[in-house]
Amino acid sequence: MRRVFALLTLLVLSACYQVDGEAVPMSSSIRVDGVKDGRYRRPDGVEVAVRWNEAEKLYDVIADGAEKGRGGTARAARIAPGIFLVQYMDATRVAVLAKLDHNDLILFAPTKATEQQLLGAHGLSLRPGPINSLLGSMGGIRNFFKDLAASGGFAEGGRMVYLN
Repeated sequence: MRRVFALLTLLVLSACYQVDGEAVPMSSSIRVDGVKDGRYRRPDGVEVAVRWNEAEKLYDVIADGAEKGRGGTARAARIAPGIFLVQYMDATRVAVLAKLDHNDLILFAPTKATEQQLLGAHGLSLRPGPINSLLGSMGGIRNFFKDLAASGGFAEGGRMVYLN
């Protein structure tokens, strides 16, 4: 069981990058048509409540068992038809490509070849870790994701399944 959990965690972590700044600035944050408020199961099995916060122009994301008032937030920006750059923020900031599939959210991970090509093209580098850090300017990071979305050089890296 522990191996399955570790594998699922690696799948979800391989789909995202830790970033130091705002990959999705507040001014670009949108509510994604079709993303429902409700409960989702992350690829690691943790259930979270997701709710659009109109006042803040972001999603509140609260994991089961989280202390009251403690949770994360997420912002989304459309970067290609049907594909979004999502930045999740709690103690860290992570960024990932995502697409709505019926009620589920597919999280995309780049192929290694595409990742290497786009890192070089945008003057970025990776710092390995449990979640790889994408290092460079925020403009370069946003362009990395835009070009990744346009390239099609990615595969499903996990799925947030809508429960209710």
